[in-house]
Amino acid sequence: TMQESPSSLLRNLPGSLHGVLPPSPTAIYSVHALLGEVVNVNSEAYFPGCTPYWNAILRQEAPPKKAFIETDLEAKKNGTIFANWKNSRHYLRNEIIKTCAEDDSKCPFPTFDLVIDITQVYCGGFFHWMIEIWPRIGPFLDGLLSENMPKFAIRIGCESSQIGFHPQFFGLVGFENITLIDSESPVFAKEVIAPTEGFSHSPLLNYWNLVAMRQKVFSHLGPIEKSENKTVLVIIRDASRRPDANIFNRKFLNELSDGLPDIYRVVPFRSSDKKMMACMACQARAFMLADVIIGSHGAGLSHTLFAPAGAAILERVDKSDSGIYSELAFMLGMKYFPMDVNTHHSGSYIDMITLANGY
Repeated sequence: TMQESPSSLLRNLPGSLHGVLPPSPTAIYSVHALLGEVVNVNSEAYFPGCTPYWNAILRQEAPPKKAFIETDLEAKKNGTIFANWKNSRHYLRNEIIKTCAEDDSKCPFPTFDLVIDITQVYCGGFFHWMIEIWPRIGPFLDGLLSENMPKFAIRIGCESSQIGFHPQFFGLVGFENITLIDSESPVFAKEVIAPTEGFSHSPLLNYWNLVAMRQKVFSHLGPIEKSENKTVLVIIRDASRRPDANIFNRKFLNELSDGLPDIYRVVPFRSSDKKMMACMACQARAFMLADVIIGSHGAGLSHTLFAPAGAAILERVDKSDSGIYSELAFMLGMKYFPMDVNTHHSGSYIDMITLANGY
């Protein structure tokens, strides 16, 4: 309910918020689903690779490119029950699904009893993963973590080269030894659940999912003991494709530390810190302890999800940058200040921190 919102502004808005926030999260449920390669698209859209989706696609006059890549490959394999299949791809796909449903041993794909499919078009990008994909299981966490939950796997749709990093995210909310499925080979699921919300580039449209994940992370990692001093966390991209270490350099950090009252402690959060970057729980705790966060527009600010309500976010932005991190700050009850990308002087940041501390 809105009374449980972490944002005091959202709690106090009068009347209905219909049209402001997305509907409550739901999910698609299907049985006997072949989860395969996702169609390539040019826009940020969501395509669950499950049977209901394919059924909808196959009703179109012209199926998309790669729509039958898995069944095509099976028809070309020798020594299988599907080899040299002469009928149409429509029939072949249905025949494979029927065979897998009836006899695991004859199924050409790995078989799972239950799969939670959170696949989306984008996976490699940190923001897309953290704000759009991973949180999609948020509203269902209590059920998935319950003792009587049947064994299941989560299909994240990422390349196998990246999949080693993702278990840490699920560990943040209490999953241990989670089975993750990549996108490089199709699988057959006797049952599949595909959450329908949380795929938007806009954090506000993923509201319920993000709030659920945030609360669960706080519960799993907390409580975090904070000192009497206030922490100013400065995100420094010194090992990134978009470096800003020339802006947030030693001179900037020293001036920031000297210009703020003694109660503030300036802490750099460097992308070159291999130990920190290898530990997702460590990163989450660093932001949970932050009272002020400074950073350039980019995926590193996705960690704002873990910052406490009331924190001040100072984002270095260009006029062409989107407002996704201002949305994230707004919906989580934080104070947000856009800082012009050409403003390099520490004094401007000191002024904004002082202003934020006043209300």
